[in-house]
Amino acid sequence: MTTDPSDRHQPVKGEFAVHGGTVYPARAAAGLWPCVELLPGPGVPAPEGVAPRLAADGSVLGYPLPPERLDAWYAVHWTFHWRGELFECTDRVDTTVSGNYLGDDREFARQHLKRRVNGYRGVFPLAEVTEPEEHRRDLLAPRLDLARRLSEADHFRPGCFAVLGGTTHRAAPAVDPHGLVTLAEGGAVPPEQLDAWYRTHWTFQWRGGPFEAVGTVEGRIKGVYTGGSWGFADANQLDEETAPDGAHTWYTVEADLDSVTDLTPHRTDLLPPR
Repeated sequence: MTTDPSDRHQPVKGEFAVHGGTVYPARAAAGLWPCVELLPGPGVPAPEGVAPRLAADGSVLGYPLPPERLDAWYAVHWTFHWRGELFECTDRVDTTVSGNYLGDDREFARQHLKRRVNGYRGVFPLAEVTEPEEHRRDLLAPRLDLARRLSEADHFRPGCFAVLGGTTHRAAPAVDPHGLVTLAEGGAVPPEQLDAWYRTHWTFQWRGGPFEAVGTVEGRIKGVYTGGSWGFADANQLDEETAPDGAHTWYTVEADLDSVTDLTPHRTDLLPPR
């Protein structure tokens, strides 16, 4: 029972990525979203042309890669049968296999298995295990799709834009002391020369509470709670942060994009009526 076609012993569950035809243990690269980190291990060659991420002592933590450079990335677990009943494999040591019972025969479980907090488990001779089956869940396609969605929405960051001669520029949200609108690429122009000047932001609902988006963190949308209920903030364990002005407190959440609702873009025009 292995997840490696070379027959080297591997964990019975985990994440794996394929790069250059080689299978590596893998994980999401913390702090380097959306990268995936190939992990070093005995007998696993270092990927060519990939800079390692090093620990303070100089040891290799992993080899981060953007997801588009991977051939595959997936989560694996195994199931097997023992005496005709289905189990999820949790460990393999030498000639024994451990597993959590997935069936519903309580009499069988009481006779042959050990009680867990939830359900039953057992340890069995490998020779008695039948029908081992590997199950894979694709992680690469969802990561690529999420990266595309976040890029298209500029990671739900609030922004300010000015349109000059048909070209859109990032711009200051207010005029400077000379009454000009500063453009991020350089230069400043009077507001009356602009085709448009506007501010954008996103709002969403999470667990029934209103939030204003301020960007993303590790692929999750981050929002500032705009409701007035301290009880909501406390019950949902929102993070307390100092607002950018240094004088006020924010309550924020970092949530999976699929867990929020009513994700809505807003545009506020800044040009005075003409």
